[in-house]
Amino acid sequence: MVKTLYLMRHGETVFNTQGRVQGACDSPLTDKGLAQARLAKDYFTSNSIQFDTVYSSTQERAADTARIVSGQEAVQLKGLKEMNFGQFEAQPENLLPKFRPGSRSFEDLLVPFGGENVEDVGKRVKKSIDESLQKTAAKSVLMVSHGAAMWGLCLELSLSFPEGVGFSNCAICEFCYDAGSYHLQKLILPTKDFQIISF
Repeated sequence: MVKTLYLMRHGETVFNTQGRVQGACDSPLTDKGLAQARLAKDYFTSNSIQFDTVYSSTQERAADTARIVSGQEAVQLKGLKEMNFGQFEAQPENLLPKFRPGSRSFEDLLVPFGGENVEDVGKRVKKSIDESLQKTAAKSVLMVSHGAAMWGLCLELSLSFPEGVGFSNCAICEFCYDAGSYHLQKLILPTKDFQIISF
């Protein structure tokens, strides 16, 4: 059965404003983050998009975003959690290792510090999505996750993005999903005018 999957990042958090790493740890949404989630809700409402079921990671920032966007309590999935940054959790972002030349992710650089390899994150996220979508009859599905987790999934799916494009807070990836096959149709960035990048 063909399904439409809206995979989105949570709204802005306190750690985001402080420039701190918040992978496996958590921090609450800011007022701006709440407003971003409401803006994303407006996008779905104005496009007559309704969700048959809603999922989020087990982290507060994602679950709260999902609730605001959908008006529903989300089914929480550990597989959608953010990448674990190991010893860098809750630390200033400028302490993180620098990407290798030509890379757009941390790859395996965090593993020596107790963190995850982004390839493993992508496989974890994909497995969680596959298992959930294969079990549900829902045709329109919202899942709220995290920036590095979503990026890991896109690396696992060998998807490419224009230079400089990433997942801002409440960014939405619209996928057509069919029996384990993902086709990215749009990246929706919830600015005032909703920047939409089609694929």
